[in-house]
Amino acid sequence: MLAGWSGADLDAAELPPGVYEPSREHLGHALAGHPISVGGETELFQLREAPFEAAFFSRDEYQTLLRLIALMLGETPETPVIHEICTWIDLSISEAQAVRSAALALSKPYRSVAVHYYGAEPVRKLEEFDSARVSRDGLAWLDAESQRQHERGFNSLKSSEQLAIVESISDIRPNPAVNTGTQFFAYLKERVIDGFYTSRVGLDELGYRGNAFYASPPGCEHLHG
Repeated sequence: MLAGWSGADLDAAELPPGVYEPSREHLGHALAGHPISVGGETELFQLREAPFEAAFFSRDEYQTLLRLIALMLGETPETPVIHEICTWIDLSISEAQAVRSAALALSKPYRSVAVHYYGAEPVRKLEEFDSARVSRDGLAWLDAESQRQHERGFNSLKSSEQLAIVESISDIRPNPAVNTGTQFFAYLKERVIDGFYTSRVGLDELGYRGNAFYASPPGCEHLHG
């Protein structure tokens, strides 16, 4: 990956544990079926016992986000996958500041490794893009535009009225000008696509079967013209 790159002496540097040098002991322990202690290093997730509460968005903002995701996917806010995507976006934004701070705190050698692995643009975006500000400002823009057009908040509008406002900041908008609303839509669209196609519903739609072994390569099902 870093062949031919002249920079820091990576052989002499101790790389972050777990990221570049995963622990086989942790993986083996988990795969062997041993009990996983709460808060332990091998715990992958925790079941939620209390009712869900958004980590970043207010209750009204979360309801708006649910509605926006539903409009994008042509579903209703009650559809389970809509809640899954919304919950994931809320969690990722709530942790974005800490992730960005960690990225900005990387030493030059570690940052160089990240740039060569992920590319310069993803690293720059991680360091500079403020998803919390874009989301909060975007939701405020939606409510202000709803008040301007209909004298009601976004969540109080009819579905057709909500859709018209969303289309005015979407990729099909007639006016190519960029504003707070369009920036929010672009960010949310990217997150919704990522969330949907990593959900069980999205993976099933793609026909994803996971890692599989074929005794012989499967033939192409498409006819060639």
